[in-house]
Amino acid sequence: MGPLRVLQVISDLDVGGGQEVVRTLSRYLPEVGCLPVVVTLRDGPLRADLERMGVTVEVVQGRTRSLASLPAAIGELLRLRRDLVAIVARHRSEIIQTHLLRALDFLILTLRQEPTVRRVFWTFHNARLDLRSDQVSAQRWLLGPKRLVYRLLYRAGARHVDGMIAVSDDVAEAVRSSFRPPTGKLLTIANGVDLERYGRPVDRSAVLDRVGIPSEARVLIVVAKLMPQKGHAILLRALAPLLKRFPDLHVLIVGDGPLRESLIATIERLPAPQRIRLVGNRLDVNDLLAASDLFVLPSLWEGLPMALLEAMASGLPVVATKVSGSSQVVVDNKTGFLVPPGDVNRLAAAIATMLGDPERARLMAEAGLERVRRLYSGRAQAARHAEIYGA
Repeated sequence: MGPLRVLQVISDLDVGGGQEVVRTLSRYLPEVGCLPVVVTLRDGPLRADLERMGVTVEVVQGRTRSLASLPAAIGELLRLRRDLVAIVARHRSEIIQTHLLRALDFLILTLRQEPTVRRVFWTFHNARLDLRSDQVSAQRWLLGPKRLVYRLLYRAGARHVDGMIAVSDDVAEAVRSSFRPPTGKLLTIANGVDLERYGRPVDRSAVLDRVGIPSEARVLIVVAKLMPQKGHAILLRALAPLLKRFPDLHVLIVGDGPLRESLIATIERLPAPQRIRLVGNRLDVNDLLAASDLFVLPSLWEGLPMALLEAMASGLPVVATKVSGSSQVVVDNKTGFLVPPGDVNRLAAAIATMLGDPERARLMAEAGLERVRRLYSGRAQAARHAEIYGA
């Protein structure tokens, strides 16, 4: 009998945590008897990485119209379903797993009727499940009704999908509370990190030179999309006194998003703005982490952040906020510091402690690396998925 054929369907292949989950799963699923194919509704930079690993990537045109434009939107959904049916048939897909699709999860569920498909799973990457105002059209008055319909649809769909996969305990609790899945349908599989990709030695001077940071600097790195959830504005406020106190401190902000221009304006008002580098999305994050000294993730909410796992796998001391996911990964005062979300003073104090006590930071980094290796490896994540797939 050949490998189990698994279709991973994701909204896009931009740089992000959910995308990294798909990349890591695709890397390790073949080791546990599964053959992955990735389907994306929008192409992106991670496609090249997947194809270098030998993973087939299929790109289909996603939705472009709001459901408020019913005739055109329905036609578009029917076209999308036809494209997906053709892909399922071409690859004889047996398992379908979704990531970051939201309402399109229900379209994917209809593929359960295709002759080769045995099971369909939905994946939930975030503990905040309700539609946000930035995820709807300009008709904001529709937000309330859409939230209600969205929740009712997921409650109905939970009875028919084969499993709802949560990436952390907190996400599982949010799914349970919001969507009330039947007993046995809700499964928790923690995100895993590719331990072979992170923590490798690098030429620190050469890596930092790529982003305009001197080799003698102490580097605080943040890897996160530039969006309100990630708390960059809180971090920048916390940095104001630290840039004065630690003259060798440089800050590397990796990621892009809608807050880019406002963050640039804030940075320009800080002391020593030239020591804060906003470098956008990067494909060399593993090198940048290996060349840094401290990782900070000031999120206001999370699922189970891949960037935090990657930083700990790189042997970095970490400061994060006590939110869903992050508080599952970090053991406060042992493998890093956890501070209340939105608390500028506590965040600044935790960063100052890490910078002011290198030995304590080193011990925390070692403990964090051991914890990630033990609990959050990509191989373990893939093996657990293979179990629920039925490989």
